[in-house]
Amino acid sequence: MSETARKNNIYVCVSVNELDGGSLYLTQLWFNPQGDLIGKHRKMRPSGGERLIWGEGDGSMMPCFKTEIGNLGGLQCWEHWVPLNIMAMNSQNEQVHVGSWPAFFPGDEALVSTPPNLASSQYHALATQSFVIMSTQIHTKEILEKICTVDAQREAYGSLVATGGGNACIIGPNGKIISNQLPADQEGIVYADIDLEKIIECKYQIDPAGHYSNKSLSMNFNQNPQPPVKKLGSSTDEIITYEELKKI
Repeated sequence: MSETARKNNIYVCVSVNELDGGSLYLTQLWFNPQGDLIGKHRKMRPSGGERLIWGEGDGSMMPCFKTEIGNLGGLQCWEHWVPLNIMAMNSQNEQVHVGSWPAFFPGDEALVSTPPNLASSQYHALATQSFVIMSTQIHTKEILEKICTVDAQREAYGSLVATGGGNACIIGPNGKIISNQLPADQEGIVYADIDLEKIIECKYQIDPAGHYSNKSLSMNFNQNPQPPVKKLGSSTDEIITYEELKKI
């Protein structure tokens, strides 16, 4: 990813499984056009069954990067459903947002189907007055075969998930889709020209973290690292060699 960003002179945001110590985290990595890793965002609270596998992020890894092309930030999956997350991004004057999503279930009834999650991405654009890049995975037969290794798994999982599930698009600050859209089973790139000045009119009307805020309501956004173990001082353990032990 670093080489790709550098070679193409672009910013790259990619979602990964991050291993830190013995724990996994759902993480967005951010690279600048020089190929530098400039920061990351860990999903603040894994959703539902995700908590069996992945750990939580904290406010120190909820960044908005000030760049020459705008203020860049991102959230993952159902983080877009949490109003406090949206307010945290609002407070950093986010202008271009990357929403990372898994492949969606078929139909329109499930919470993990396309309609509710597209709606939440469009709402994020409206609520933050930002451009939203909605990036989704797709399910292929190859992926399903790797996930389901025995018939019982194929029967159980196959009843929920079909191939496809993609819905990548780019959304303007008025909530309108401004990019091309791909078939749900096609991997590819969506394109749109964005003009940050279009945000000005939206901010004039509504700026939830500014002139349109309610002074009776406030939020604490702790951006300090919150490690589970806070180490004080340093270890004083010293190695006593075999020869030294013989002299004791």
